[in-house]
Amino acid sequence: MKKQMCQILRTELPVTILLWVAGGICCPGAAPLSANSQTNSVDYEEPKILSGDIFAMDAEPKKLIFKFQRSATRSGTTVHVLREYTYPDGSPAARERCVYEAGQLASYEEEKLQTGEKGSAVIRPDPKKPGQRKIFFEYTTGQGGGAKTSSASENLGNETLVGDMVSAFIAAHWDALAKGSAARFRYIVPSRKETVGFKLVKESETTWQGKPVVRLRMEPTSFIIAQLVDPIFFVVEKNDPHRVLEYIGRTTPLMKSGNKWKDVDAVTIFDWK
Repeated sequence: MKKQMCQILRTELPVTILLWVAGGICCPGAAPLSANSQTNSVDYEEPKILSGDIFAMDAEPKKLIFKFQRSATRSGTTVHVLREYTYPDGSPAARERCVYEAGQLASYEEEKLQTGEKGSAVIRPDPKKPGQRKIFFEYTTGQGGGAKTSSASENLGNETLVGDMVSAFIAAHWDALAKGSAARFRYIVPSRKETVGFKLVKESETTWQGKPVVRLRMEPTSFIIAQLVDPIFFVVEKNDPHRVLEYIGRTTPLMKSGNKWKDVDAVTIFDWK
């Protein structure tokens, strides 16, 4: 049972959770942001370049296991985001792509280069209900002639996010989070072909490399699932622009253990130029 529930966090709730940080674009107290929001206040082109180092958990001295880079480009009102995970030697481990139209999520794709799995979530109008939108999922396992693709769909709800959007969500809900209130959202999980409910809550205030920070905890909204999976933590600047400085939890790339690929929890530190 625990093994099955942990698949929720397998590679969709990792470092990807925080790879876009508001950087002053989205101010505390702003209206809630989501894939189903009509606000265009978030410019997902920023930061155009963001890098990070992913270290093994509890290793002394620190052991670098992966590197990350986010790059964004704009064409009119469309923003394309590419997120790449590599080994320290530069060889690829995983890749993700997001497309935003006028500040709203249009599609998300992921490639698990280590295993050959890939998935997508595309948001488009519901053909049976004009004016409403749905998420259309596809997920492929195996390669070549042994590849198998499955699909599903569900209605798009408010506050539906992918990892690239969570930092903007944090900034938009900063006032409530700072006061101790929970911020809830749905998270797109391609491997499960569905969304999963999560919440962010303030855990503590401390300092990080001399800066005042707030430590946030992310956990499933389902009580049962919350008992079976480990929470994820974000270390966020207390002062504007509330950038995510450190992330502690499940990473996107896997680690090889014998003949199997296994999930890995790690510490990610972002390099803000």
